[in-house]
Order: sequence, then structure tokens, then C-alpha cells
Amino acid sequence: MYICICKGIRESDVHELGKAGVTCPKKLAATLGLNDKKNCCGRCIKNISKFAALAEEEFSCAQSSVLS
Repeated sequence: MYICICKGIRESDVHELGKAGVTCPKKLAATLGLNDKKNCCGRCIKNISKFAALAEEEFSCAQSSVLS
């Protein structure tokens, strides 16, 4: 599912970043190109905490499967 239409970011993109350990809101924003005010509506940066929660959840799942 797309979570940012203007940048074409899918929920799966955020999950993949989470698996890679990118869970910090600032790093997520930079990696996803959300700091580009010319080519972004800004709605996604307002929701970055939700993106970070998704990434953190994926990171936690990946870590627990490694430890099992």
C-alpha cells in the first residue's frame, strides 16, 4: 500500500528500511527523500512518527527472529 503518493513510498519500503535498522525518524526522512520541499507535499513528513513506528516494529521482529 502506498503511504506517500507524491514520493511513491510504499509501506513495504518502510518495512525494508526497518529490517536494515533504519528506524530513526530523521534517517527515515533523509533516506526516503522527504526533506525535498520542492517535490513533496509535506504530508508524509508530518506522519514520520508513524513511519518510524512501522520501521521499529519490523526491526524488532527481525531481531527476535535472529535471536531465536
